[in-house]
Amino acid sequence: MGRCFIGIFIPDGLKEKLLTLQKLIKNLGVDCRFVEAKNMHLTLSFLGEVPEIEIPKVSQKIDVIAQNFVKFSLMIFGILLIPNRNFIRVIALDVVDETGYLKNLVDCVGAEIGGDVKPPHLTLCRVRKSENKNDIISKLMNSDARIGDFQVDSISLIKSELTRGGPDYTVLHESKFRYS
Repeated sequence: MGRCFIGIFIPDGLKEKLLTLQKLIKNLGVDCRFVEAKNMHLTLSFLGEVPEIEIPKVSQKIDVIAQNFVKFSLMIFGILLIPNRNFIRVIALDVVDETGYLKNLVDCVGAEIGGDVKPPHLTLCRVRKSENKNDIISKLMNSDARIGDFQVDSISLIKSELTRGGPDYTVLHESKFRYS
C-alpha cells in the first residue's frame, strides 16, 4: 500500500502565518526543504508500510478511538529545533495542549494501533545544512512564533507517497470525534 501515518491536518486559516515563518527561515539562508502548505499536519503515529488488506482494520480502530474524544483546542506556538540546537535537522513549531486531550489521543493511538509515536509538533522544514547557526538560532528564537489556536475534531489515516517534488498525501480514512 505505502507509507502511512495517523495525523491531524492544520486548518487553512493558519497556513498564511506558517508560510510567513517559512519565508523568514528562507531569508536567514537556511538550506532546507520546506513542508508545502497543503501538507502541514501533526503526526500522532508513523505506521510505515501498511498492507492494503490492513487499511480497513486500522480505519476501524481509528473510528473506535475517535468516539472516545470530543473536539478540543490546540495552540501552535514556539520554535523547536530537532534534535537539538547543536545539530538542527528539523525546524518545527511546538503544540500547546492545555486540555491534555492531545496527549491522551496520542497515548490511545500508540496503545491501540502502535507505530512510531513522538511528541506532536508541526514541521516547517527539514534542514540540509545551515551556515551562521548561532545567528539563525537567535533570530528564530526571537521571531513571533505564535501562530494561533485551532479546533481538532477528527484524526486521519494518511498515505504518504514520496515523489521527486516531495511527499504527496492522500487521506485514506477520516474519523470524526463525537460531540458533546
